[in-house]
Amino acid sequence: MKKIITFLGILLYFGSGISSAQTVIFTEDFESGSANAAWATYYKNEDMLVAKPIANAPKPLATGGNYVGLLQDIDGTYTGSAVAVAGDLALKDYSIEADVYCYVNNAGGSAYSGLVVYADSSKKDFYKIRADFDASNRVNLSGLKSDPATFMPLFSKDFKGADNAGLYPTTDGWHKMKLEARTVSSSNVGFWVYFDNQLLAGCPIYYEKDGANVAGGFGLYSFQMTSTGLAAYFDNIVVTQLAPDAVEDNDVVPTEFSLSQNYPNPFNPNTTINYTLPENGFVSLTIHDLLGREVATLVSSEQSTGQHSATWNGKNNSGNDVPSGIYLYSLSSGNYKNTMKMILMK
Repeated sequence: MKKIITFLGILLYFGSGISSAQTVIFTEDFESGSANAAWATYYKNEDMLVAKPIANAPKPLATGGNYVGLLQDIDGTYTGSAVAVAGDLALKDYSIEADVYCYVNNAGGSAYSGLVVYADSSKKDFYKIRADFDASNRVNLSGLKSDPATFMPLFSKDFKGADNAGLYPTTDGWHKMKLEARTVSSSNVGFWVYFDNQLLAGCPIYYEKDGANVAGGFGLYSFQMTSTGLAAYFDNIVVTQLAPDAVEDNDVVPTEFSLSQNYPNPFNPNTTINYTLPENGFVSLTIHDLLGREVATLVSSEQSTGQHSATWNGKNNSGNDVPSGIYLYSLSSGNYKNTMKMILMK
């Protein structure tokens, strides 16, 4: 029955007329009784993704078969973190979706399960979405690399329950998660995040940084800071190649400048500023205090037309933390200039 449902789903998917340029490049349902041999570990000597009888999962999955996937740092080698990856390192412009078992207010502490894109161990980075339904009540999108001073991710975006009213669960269970990544340029990636087939408020999110991963493999993510990690369960994994020239509402080339409200706001310590450029040119994005004194320069360079983003970590140009308060951020390019307020609250 599971395979029939999957097949019909693919027919509907391709027959809808919306996504005809997309191609499914990988599927995994564990019904062979073992995980696909293409799966590997992101970290050396990490625990492998394995197939387990559906009876091992905390709850049955209505669209499941006899087996599901289990990912867990059972030996605690990586302090509760486990990442399974597959796919070519040159892979880009794709989505990964899966049924993911999500934990709510887990007794063992924060319990994160989720999906990975653009994984490249040689660059020591990947991007992940993780369900975090404890007091935080969020889906988090973040990179692996962190600031050595704060240990916070260099790139992180929270999709909070308050901004996605009624969408997040209040009890443990299976949910559909999806992460779509599109490479905008050699230093810019756009992300679309879905939970139970709904695009989360605030998407798309763009991450622009020299050296950022703009291609890489896909995968699964499990984390709980315990000696045996989190028993994270997955099923019905589908990876879809997206046409590079596909045009969606969010992909239209902008015809005018725009500067978005930073998110989150208020924030501590990181916030992201999205903006669009209708033409190539020199761009300046700066932070000032209410007295007009420059605090930090986020962008001062030539940039191309399209969507861009920058993240401020609450530090000044000297690398020192700035105090709580209201700050101004200003975008200028050519004859365009716009200034908006944001609040740093510690």
